[in-house]
Amino acid sequence: MAGISRPLGVTIVGLLYLFLGIIGLLAGITVFVAGTALEVSGAGAFAGGIVILVALINLAIGIGCFKGWGWVWTVAVLFAFINILIAFYNWWVAGHSMAGLTATLVSIIIPLIILWYLYRDNVKAFFGKT
Repeated sequence: MAGISRPLGVTIVGLLYLFLGIIGLLAGITVFVAGTALEVSGAGAFAGGIVILVALINLAIGIGCFKGWGWVWTVAVLFAFINILIAFYNWWVAGHSMAGLTATLVSIIIPLIILWYLYRDNVKAFFGKT
């Protein structure tokens, strides 16, 4: 990585993951606090903890995109596949509505674009995956 400069798209993906991490931390803390206020602290702590954990992973991916950490490429690919599965699951649970289909398509297209981009030769080289 010493001689390989960070591709612009990796910077954009890193910024997106940082944004997701920050929003996730805020959401996780909100769920945790709301669960406690509503006297369902066990459920609030569990759900908030999961959201916070995912947010921390998103922050690590974002930072890793700027640093070129090799493991970040693997985790980002894994998260893209997981996001696609979650999108299908959410559509299925939402009752197959047209509005749900639109949201599902967007939720699938974005991770597919990220996957396509992560598998480009220059991006893999930046993360040391060639």
